[in-house]
Amino acid sequence: MIGLTGKTLRSKRLTYRLLAGSDRDALAPLLADRSVTEPAGYLPAASRAEFDEFFAELTRENAGIAILLRGTLIGYFHVFAYRPDQPEYRGEACVSVGFVIGRQYQNRGYATEALETLTAYLKGRFAFCFASHFADNMASKRVIEKCGYRYLETYTMYFEDLERDVTCLGYVC
Repeated sequence: MIGLTGKTLRSKRLTYRLLAGSDRDALAPLLADRSVTEPAGYLPAASRAEFDEFFAELTRENAGIAILLRGTLIGYFHVFAYRPDQPEYRGEACVSVGFVIGRQYQNRGYATEALETLTAYLKGRFAFCFASHFADNMASKRVIEKCGYRYLETYTMYFEDLERDVTCLGYVC
């Protein structure tokens, strides 16, 4: 879907490639921390089987991207096909993006670097990229806005894993 098969991208400090089966064991401990997964809308897997199912879904469409620092997996980036409701985007090739950085790698600029690099890559393939964050997630808000996304809408969405409605802010680039 995103044309990254067999390719590697690089930014100043990070490397990006499609997630592979060999990344499963490195990603599991990063996503075992509720404070990392909950802002992304899900809870840590309760079992190895549940994590394997999550990982299979993440890699199913070749749209899960490994974020690597000197060869170490520090997080992932996910690209979703997206069909916005707003008339000005109908008929355009659009994707929505999300990212998760492991707790020990947060607050070092890696999310900003990854979003900048991967948005630039995706804008070469799609007309628009969309990103959202929970209204109370100021760190994601800063990253998204710093990377040139502009505010589009506020919406409420039910997150089944979290068993609650969450107010989200949506952006477009």
